[in-house]
Amino acid sequence: MVMRKPIFCLALCFAAGLAVRAQEAPPSAAEVKQTAGVPKGYMVGTESVSPNGRFAILYPVRGDNDADLPPNLLVCLAPYAVLTRIGTEGGRWEGARGQPLARWNGNSVVAIWWAQKWGIEDLAVYEIEKDEIKRIQPVWRQVRLLFDRDFQQRFLKEYPDEKGSGVTFVSHNDTTAGKPEFEFKGRTLLLNLFADNKPNLSTGPHWTASLQAVWNLDKVDFDEVDFRPGPIELRPEE
Repeated sequence: MVMRKPIFCLALCFAAGLAVRAQEAPPSAAEVKQTAGVPKGYMVGTESVSPNGRFAILYPVRGDNDADLPPNLLVCLAPYAVLTRIGTEGGRWEGARGQPLARWNGNSVVAIWWAQKWGIEDLAVYEIEKDEIKRIQPVWRQVRLLFDRDFQQRFLKEYPDEKGSGVTFVSHNDTTAGKPEFEFKGRTLLLNLFADNKPNLSTGPHWTASLQAVWNLDKVDFDEVDFRPGPIELRPEE
């Protein structure tokens, strides 16, 4: 009997540890969908579920006519309720170019952005309180002001015919290599962005710029801004 007590205690501790880990592990999208009453024609985004399993992005199921897809939605799953529509145009199925993606900071703050061909677009931070949208922070609006101002004042004044090339954000480049484009750190969002008017390496006038900044979620504004205009050059014809 003396030897059985330690073994029995170890078994109880092991079982308790498994139970705690099971409680901490967020449910998968498939598990959530089975219990959430997700509307027909939608699926729960595999990587969009909040850590506690309560919130997620819904993606329309891909059909024969993608132009008629319903919008992406940010929803509460238990009980089911639509928090907000994401974007103003038709929805994107999961895995499509231009799909919205989510990165959570706890269970009540989420950054949502669009995955375009070259990099991210339209980054916004959604704050949730009492299962409703408390505030949407337009991070990308302020980011675009910085890049668009430099593109117009420094580049288009010299090359006005290049207006159509535009500002394109690029994920993979030497300037921002090794750092995520954005990440949460407490109540701040760290930004590390790069833009290029011709990421396809086409010839002619070439513009770039980069930004390292700290967005304060409490101020709903930048704490720090380090905007770095890149060189303007002419790419020769091959």
